[in-house]
Amino acid sequence: MDPTTLLTSIYSTVLPMLPAQCAAAVSVIGSFVVSSCALAAYFWPRPKDGSKWLPVYQIVNGLGLNGKHASNADDKAAKAKLPT
Repeated sequence: MDPTTLLTSIYSTVLPMLPAQCAAAVSVIGSFVVSSCALAAYFWPRPKDGSKWLPVYQIVNGLGLNGKHASNADDKAAKAKLPT
């Protein structure tokens, strides 16, 4: 099943059961988490391989939607593009 279709069906099933105030609170908290993680990912350099902070870094990047096409998603690739 397509992920978009799955999410749409979940939202259409669950959303009517939630009071409007709770749905708004979840939306605001979710937006805050994503924004905070995106801001942290922007300033946080990638830890070295094998570091205990690497899994946390990857979670923050994932929650901040800082993947695939972001220029700072992989600091190693970004450093390779810089002129010396």
